[in-house]
Amino acid sequence: MNLTTAPPVPFIVDDWHYRKVVAVIACWAGDIGEGEAVVAPLRALGTPISDVLGAIPYVELQQLVDPLWEPGAANYFTSTFLDGLPDEAVAKLCDHHREAADPPAQMELHVHQLGGAVARVPATDTPFGHRSSPFLLNCVARTANSADLSQQVAWARAARNDIGAFGQAATYANYAGEAGEHLVRASYPPMTLARLQAVKNQYDPSNLFRFNLNIPPTL
Repeated sequence: MNLTTAPPVPFIVDDWHYRKVVAVIACWAGDIGEGEAVVAPLRALGTPISDVLGAIPYVELQQLVDPLWEPGAANYFTSTFLDGLPDEAVAKLCDHHREAADPPAQMELHVHQLGGAVARVPATDTPFGHRSSPFLLNCVARTANSADLSQQVAWARAARNDIGAFGQAATYANYAGEAGEHLVRASYPPMTLARLQAVKNQYDPSNLFRFNLNIPPTL
């Protein structure tokens, strides 16, 4: 689910261009007939502004929003895992969506549904942590004028902190637009972090690869 601003694209009627909307996005990998049955309840949620659910090649799915994310803009991501989406959390999502700046700024709240195959992998098998969380919130801020980014960052952080109260203050490393020890510890459970630090000690004790969400060596 993406709380966003409708872009000026042909499959959205002109009256809705640049207005705040909610996009419900799904990906089904399997038999097309079965997929149609799976997404049928989504089509019954209400009267959609536009319905473009349908069979497309996977590569095309990956490139679907590329025209909206042209190079050269200033970007910021921040995220938090959620334990659920009670009515209060949904209300806060709507509040922050309404407060998002209008275009040309691009400010979005992505709610990713987890579970399924993600949750079936044992937590100790990979560095990816917090597999038991049912939802992940990604707060996105983007502006063509980097001087305006601080305002967008403040909005994204406020949304993360406010809605993050419905989770354990854990972060997804791939949706971290900044570095810092507090974010490293928020991204990895203690046992996972210790194992990653042991790898760092062995292969990069001088911390050469540090320009990221860095896990420093303990040596």
